Order: sequence, then C-alpha cells, then structure tokens
Amino acid sequence: MQKYSIVITAGDPAGIGYEEACKFFLDEESKKFNAALIGHKWIVEKTYKDILKKDIPNHLEVLEPDNNVFDYEYGRISAECGKAAISYIDFAVKGALEGMFDAVVTCPINKKSIKEAGYNFPGHTEYLAYLSNIDNQSMMLAGKYVKTILATTHYPVKEIAKHINEKTVLTAIENAHKAGRYFGTLTPKIAVCGLNPHAGDNGALGSEEQEFISPAVLKAQKNGINAHGPFPADTIFTKAKEWDFIIAMYHDQGMIPVKMDAFGEAVNITLNLPFIRTSVDHGTAFDIAGKGVCSYSSLIKAVQMAKNMVEYDKSIRSI
Repeated sequence: MQKYSIVITAGDPAGIGYEEACKFFLDEESKKFNAALIGHKWIVEKTYKDILKKDIPNHLEVLEPDNNVFDYEYGRISAECGKAAISYIDFAVKGALEGMFDAVVTCPINKKSIKEAGYNFPGHTEYLAYLSNIDNQSMMLAGKYVKTILATTHYPVKEIAKHINEKTVLTAIENAHKAGRYFGTLTPKIAVCGLNPHAGDNGALGSEEQEFISPAVLKAQKNGINAHGPFPADTIFTKAKEWDFIIAMYHDQGMIPVKMDAFGEAVNITLNLPFIRTSVDHGTAFDIAGKGVCSYSSLIKAVQMAKNMVEYDKSIRSI
C-alpha cells in the first residue's frame, strides 16, 4: 500500500461525510496534503454523479476496506451503514499503526447505527482507543483561540461528579502536556477548570475542587508540568489566548466555549493515541444528508490541523 500523510475516513454513508469529503477533494487546496479517502468507490462515484454533479478529481485516491455493495438511504439509521463506517475506521487505524499513514482524519459516524451493527461504543474516541489498546485517551476540541481538553466525556449530567477524581483530572493534564509537541511547545501552559460554580468557592459550593482537582494540579506541577488552577469555568475561557490548553471537567463546559469561538470550523482531536487523529466538529447531519448543501469547512480545518500536527511532531523528533 502506498504511504499517505493523511487519510480521511468517509463516516456513515447515510450522513454528510461522503459529501463533505468529495467536496474537499474538489478544492484545489486538497492537492497539497498528500491525502486519500477511505470508503467505498461506488458511493464516491454516486456522490459525485448524483449529488455534486461533478467528475471525480484525478488526484482523488479511494482506499477500500472491502467492495461490499449495500442499500442505504440518506438520513436513515442502519446496521449496514454502521458496519461500513466501522470498516473505514478499522482500515485507517491498521494503516496508521503500521506506519502507512501519518494522521487519520474522521468524518462523522452515527452512534445508533454502529450500535445496530453490534459495536457498543459511545463514539469515535472510545472506539479508536479500543483499537489502539489504550484506556487513558483524552478528547480535545480546538477552535481559533480556545483549545479545550475534557476530563470526562459522554456522561449524563447527573453522573458527572462521580466520574471526577484525581486520576481522570491528572490524565487530562498529562495528555495536554504531551500534546504540546503537536502545537509547537514542549512546555504548554495549562489552565484547569473547577467542576462547581466559582470553582467550589473554597468548599461552599462543592468539594470536588479540594478533594480531587487541586491535588491533581499539584501532582502535575511536581512532575514538571506547567498546570494551574482550578479556576472558575465561567471566567477562565475569557482568557483563552493566555493559555495553550484549558482542561474542562465535562463535555458542555468545554464544548460550548469552543463552539462559540469557532462553530463549524473547530477540530476534534483524540490525544494519547499512537497516531495523530483529528475530526470534524459536527455529527452526521441526517436532516441535510444527500441534499448537496453541507459545508466542508470543518473538514478543511481538520485536515490542516492534522498536517500542522504532523509537521510539528516531525520537527520535535529531529531535534
């Protein structure tokens, strides 16, 4: 197999992944990335012919995990689409682990479709970690100015507090520190949010800051990590430009500021995998799938981010 710097997985065929990927390869900018698309050639051909009304670009290389043909309907959950989306991820991870791809960029999958296909994972992040045989990954979302890393990911709000402990917070801090090499610094400046309003207000509004978050920050500092906090989450994001990374305690605490900062152009990144992985910041968008109206701006940002991370990492390795 030919080596590519970046591979893009097409995501759920019933969503907008194929369309945004095909639009990306129509853009002249796509030629500079040494990128290929992992998906089914017959769906790529269908997308260009029926939706985009364009010829397939000569520089587009489609890597197929298999040549299965199946029925699907835009905007509809199905096990077949779930299986296809998973097969693209499997192919990408195998190639990345074998050194054939420098980075993997993912288009969206549908959680219900992959569950119907028999894969009981809440999303890309957890499945990529499973394939990589790790359990200490972190989810990051990067906007124009805000780069936030989550201590916890997909939990109902009522269950968040019981998943906050010194280990989860310290893991997020350590992964942020290690991620610095992909963003141009080996000593990133890291801010850590509190869980409760006003970061617990010295225990008056909750004890998690005193019991778990502060000890994690102190342990990180003792290990030479430039971490600080916990800070009230409602103010620290207003100073995002002063920090390389901000650690959020739960999903919406971290995601809302990033999407306010760069909605539609933010990039999802999984930290601590044995390869670089970025992703678009949106879902399958079943409501507009197949209509030819989706934007590919987030995919451009994800591919550019992957390229930058690859280049920063290579420059660090050469020192």
